Amino acid sequence: MKFKDSFKFALNNLTTRGLRSWLTIIGIIIGVAAIVAIVSVGQGLQGTIQNQLSSLGSDIIYVLPGSSLEYSFMQSLAPEPGNLTEKDLKLIKIVEGVLYVAPEIVGMVDMEYSGNTKNLYLLGTDENWKKVRESSAGLESGRFLMKGDKNVVVLGNKIATDAFDKPIYIGSQIKIEGDSFRVIGILEEFGGMAGMGEDSYIFVSLEDAKEYSSFGSNEEEYYAMEVRVESERTEEIAEKIKQQLMISRHVNEENINFGIMTPKMISSIVSNILNAINLFLYGIAAISLLVGAVGIANTMFTSVTERTRQIGILKALGMTNKGVMNLFLVESALIGFVGGILGLFIGFVISGIIGQAATFMLATTMIGGGSLVSIGPGLVIFALSFSVIVGVISGIFPARRASRLQPVEALRYE
Repeated sequence: MKFKDSFKFALNNLTTRGLRSWLTIIGIIIGVAAIVAIVSVGQGLQGTIQNQLSSLGSDIIYVLPGSSLEYSFMQSLAPEPGNLTEKDLKLIKIVEGVLYVAPEIVGMVDMEYSGNTKNLYLLGTDENWKKVRESSAGLESGRFLMKGDKNVVVLGNKIATDAFDKPIYIGSQIKIEGDSFRVIGILEEFGGMAGMGEDSYIFVSLEDAKEYSSFGSNEEEYYAMEVRVESERTEEIAEKIKQQLMISRHVNEENINFGIMTPKMISSIVSNILNAINLFLYGIAAISLLVGAVGIANTMFTSVTERTRQIGILKALGMTNKGVMNLFLVESALIGFVGGILGLFIGFVISGIIGQAATFMLATTMIGGGSLVSIGPGLVIFALSFSVIVGVISGIFPARRASRLQPVEALRYE
């Protein structure tokens, strides 16, 4: 029997069984839709984060307190008192290849403007911060902090435009913990990865920050340091800084009490986290497909039993064992194919809904500002091919059983 005839035969059998066929196909639809939605959102999220990380600059190194790189990275998201000192700052400045170093003090303060009060992040730094972030930190209006500044602030774009009932302009007077400050600058919108920080920060001088932050309890204590280095040498210079600080602090790899983070390291940590999450979700999708495969096998075994007499007639008319086996394999592959097509469509819809919802909710956070769904031709081909393969594999044993039936015995079957 030609493939065209086998296809028509299989299609006729599926339509004849109606409801049973659709119940079997639904198992494949759920599995494929889950895979498409999970993979597309996972790839989109990973791509968005990687793009945002690259936008921070490949020549910036972060020095943070902490006993390991992973701890330091997580600590940067949830600030805790650190132990970076003025001595560390001076040492980093003289490392060969370092261009600018910006120390940072972080705290939470109550900011009052136009009769409203908001609890916001405060970041104390100096004029070098703007030089470190030269490629990404633009000013919408005014100027950045300069040496000797006191009781003045530079505001992140979101604070100036959205945080209060009225927008804040250059020259506006605000209050921090009851003390008056004058606005001298407003940063351009960062958005995306940096939006959770710079767009929502109040920038003040280090001297002012020490009065409102727990980091200021020690005159020589900083929360973190951002270091701009010579391009193309980021990893090399990061290692030099690490070695110099280890010598200065009298620590080794076993008891190290600080972390050096480069964009490459951050990207690797984020990728590992996302890969672990995606692997877990892929496992859930695989279970859905496994259930669908069991459904196909069950349907095909039932089909063999119901069509035993039909198989006997086909064999009596000269169909070979291989021909009978191919007949049932085409039918199981067709179930997988139909389930794959419908699963792709539903997966696209689900991933689109998730992507739109996530984009809306995260538009002003650290991973907003980009599409969170990535659907490429490779994903489509993989999902469709995988569903057909699952169908074929599920139909192998029922097909073999059908092909081994003896014509005489099959014709006797009632």
